[in-house]
Amino acid sequence: MTRDGRGAQEVLADQFRITAQLSALTGEYHRLLQQVAAAGFARQMAEDAAPETLALAQCAEQAAKQTAETCALQIIDLEKRLSALGRELAAST
Repeated sequence: MTRDGRGAQEVLADQFRITAQLSALTGEYHRLLQQVAAAGFARQMAEDAAPETLALAQCAEQAAKQTAETCALQIIDLEKRLSALGRELAAST
């Protein structure tokens, strides 16, 4: 049993659940990185356009970057939780 009374099966189930979430989030992160690249390209193309068009492109690029950064932080959190579950499982044996 682990320190909070959970069995190894419960810890393994949590590891499996978090691994699935991590996999899905990693795929989403790569999709977001593609959006960041596309927004950066659109901003570059707008540099010769009207100032309003450039401003909109810059805002879109910044929003894409912030969304990707948020996703990256969520991935880091899941990785930490997965690592903690690994330590919990090791301590229970």
